[in-house]
Amino acid sequence: MAHPSVSELERIPLLAVLSRDELQSAASFFTVRSYPKDAILITEGDRVDVFNFVLAGRVKAFWRDEDGRQLDLTVIKPGDHFPDATLGGEPAHLSAITLEDLRVAAISMADLERLLLRHPQLAVMLMKRLAARLRRLLTVTRSYSMEDVYGRVTQMLLTLATERDGQQVTEPLTHAEIGRRVGATREMVGRVMRDLSRGGYIRVERTGIAILRKPPRHW
Repeated sequence: MAHPSVSELERIPLLAVLSRDELQSAASFFTVRSYPKDAILITEGDRVDVFNFVLAGRVKAFWRDEDGRQLDLTVIKPGDHFPDATLGGEPAHLSAITLEDLRVAAISMADLERLLLRHPQLAVMLMKRLAARLRRLLTVTRSYSMEDVYGRVTQMLLTLATERDGQQVTEPLTHAEIGRRVGATREMVGRVMRDLSRGGYIRVERTGIAILRKPPRHW
């Protein structure tokens, strides 16, 4: 299998703390792997022996119960890494599927540990990134336990929105996709979205959901 180039590794935020010479040496630890859209990469409970850095494409992490109900947890984008929670050798606690054609720089868990021991600054950066992800997870957990569906939907929209042409806009999202992200039915999400549209807080467009003004915390 081919190794990633130094230029590809430089674009990964975690690895950017290394010099070009260090990345050139580290490149031999990695192999480039490709997957088609809709490929299941991980199933909850799997033993995972590789750690992946996304070079191109996106991956969705999710939970699915025995009744087929699904909760989407996060979208892993270029520069991100997964699966973080298996670093200690534990089974995967989530499933993952590709949203589009995917290229990753894969490294075995054993080689990753060797790389972290060789470059302590890399270990510190990984620890900081994992702490940041834990904070985001705690925020989501708090939202699920303390917010109603309206609160979870509005918080998700505000979190996902990025500036585009002077306006805050999310990616295109269906009611079903929003429901899977906030743990609600498509019908419940639909009612919230209609209320927000009628109130002049959002506008649903083909290219995304525009946030016209910040919705109230409670409806």
